[in-house]
Amino acid sequence: MAKLFLICGFLGAGKTTVSKRLAKEYDAEYMNVDSHVMRIFAPSEYENNWEKCFATAAEHLWQQIQQCAAINRNVVFDVGFWTRKSRDIARQRAMNIGMQPVLYYVYAPDAILKQRIAMRPGKIAENNIKKFDTIRKMFEEPQADEEFVRIDNF
Repeated sequence: MAKLFLICGFLGAGKTTVSKRLAKEYDAEYMNVDSHVMRIFAPSEYENNWEKCFATAAEHLWQQIQQCAAINRNVVFDVGFWTRKSRDIARQRAMNIGMQPVLYYVYAPDAILKQRIAMRPGKIAENNIKKFDTIRKMFEEPQADEEFVRIDNF
C-alpha cells in the first residue's frame, strides 16, 4: 500500500525542507499546494484571494494523488494541515483511495517562525508578519490521539 505523507506545520516551520527530504527518502512524489497555486494563478489573483486559490490547487493535487495511489506510488503532500478537521479529512481521503496516511508535524518556536517569515519576499509574507499573532491562533497542533511523527526543526 502506498503511503501519503501529510505534512503539518505553521508558516515558516520548515515543512518544505522536511517534505523534500522525505520525498527523496521514500522515493515519493512531492506535491506542494503553495507552489501549485503560484503555477496556476496570477499573483494578483492569489494575493487577493488566497483561500479560494489554495482550495482549487489542493483539489487539483488530490486528483494527482489519486493517480499515484492507482500505481502504488508514495506521495509527500506539503500543505500545512492547520486544523484537526483538515487532517481528519485528509486521512480519510487517503484511506478511501487505498493509501496509508502518515502525519508529520514540523515544529519550530514562534520566534524562529517570525524570523523565517520575515526573510520571505512579497506581499503575502509581509501580511503574515503583520498578522502573525492572529494567524497563529488559527493553527491547531496535532494531539496525541492523531498518531504523528514530530520533527523539531530549529
